[in-house]
Amino acid sequence: MRGVGKVAGAIFMAATMAIGFWSAAPANAATQAELEAKIKMMEQALNEMKGQLNQVQTTQVQQQQAVEMAATSKLPSWVERMTFYGDTRFRYEHTSYSDTEIEGKTKVKSGKDRFRVRLRFGVRSQIHDDVELGFRMVTGADADGTSTNQTMGNYFGEYSNWGLDRAYIKWTPSFVPQKGLAFSFGKVPQPFMTSKVIWDGDVVPEGGFLQYTFCKGGAWQPYVMAAYMTVEQAGEFSDNVLAPAAQIGVHGKVGAFKLQASTGYTSWGDLGDVGKVPDNTNGNPTWTEGGGEQITNFGVWDIYAKGSFKFSEKGSVFAWGHYLTNQDSDGPYKDKDSGWGAGAGVKYQKFGFDVWYKYVEANATPGFIADSDSGYVNRKGFVVSASYQMWKYGKVQLSYYNTEPIDNEINGATNDSQTFFADFVFKF
Repeated sequence: MRGVGKVAGAIFMAATMAIGFWSAAPANAATQAELEAKIKMMEQALNEMKGQLNQVQTTQVQQQQAVEMAATSKLPSWVERMTFYGDTRFRYEHTSYSDTEIEGKTKVKSGKDRFRVRLRFGVRSQIHDDVELGFRMVTGADADGTSTNQTMGNYFGEYSNWGLDRAYIKWTPSFVPQKGLAFSFGKVPQPFMTSKVIWDGDVVPEGGFLQYTFCKGGAWQPYVMAAYMTVEQAGEFSDNVLAPAAQIGVHGKVGAFKLQASTGYTSWGDLGDVGKVPDNTNGNPTWTEGGGEQITNFGVWDIYAKGSFKFSEKGSVFAWGHYLTNQDSDGPYKDKDSGWGAGAGVKYQKFGFDVWYKYVEANATPGFIADSDSGYVNRKGFVVSASYQMWKYGKVQLSYYNTEPIDNEINGATNDSQTFFADFVFKF
């Protein structure tokens, strides 16, 4: 209202000056006509000022109405339902290889240095009180689901490897107490309680997943889950590679201590048969039988546990262990059927440190889903990582991998390797 006050003040001053002039002027100082002309001029000036005052008042009312409308306006409801998320990671990678005696021959492999980038962008939408719809786009899309990295350095060419790694619908019916039942279908975020001993962090399972959580919201939440995954589409339903799975587990908390534990079984169907072998076996040994290449069958049972303890407001420690065995292992290396891993770490304020060890034999688990950074399967070695949370949405992490093949005589075995990663991750 400052504009209104200034104009009103000007009118008051003009009126005051007019009155003062009228009272102060001697009667004989001017003719009657001159005085009337001056008075008329003053009246005209006052009318103009009144018009300006009305215009200022109208403008301010319009501005106030615009502010009120902007404060009460809303985005379209379909936009308000959406949650956007994603991250970008910039990585420097250095790998060196040791000369390795494989199948009676010395295998020499040169090292490499490269810069890599990863971009992920996703959307979740609560399209109904009981229904969530989601998708995520990622770089590095190809036939190998274990990597979403794009290597830099192609004469400034565009990053054309871009794909969809999540597309799912999730239903949590309200008529179930505490919404304890959840059914997901599509290409879903990792539904299993697991570790890198079996699953690479970039692999996204596909199929239908049904989970029921007991005492949801309580200190101890047991759950059961059944899954039916689609691995390979070959035509008729009976020709497809399908993987049924089941898992039971619990999430628990007692004071500052948290526990996660699970056990499960996955049958990978006809994955090992002729014509069903993945393009990238990633360490699973192959042999020729029945007129074609095949690998072992897989019926993987595993048990996993992780505990963490918050020793202060700023710090916590954790430890975990994972064991697995392939109960359907067959072929020339059927005794190479088990694996395990264990790790521990600490977080304090913005700093983090952890170390873990893996020992996964060649037929323990399908290689096409195994952790790529640590060398897939038929691999043993340790990993050390240190991280610093620069700010809420920015982190730097340094990692060192030192791994080697468990059995050099198995076809597909690769050299001993030492890899260093420097990762800079930014979320949005």
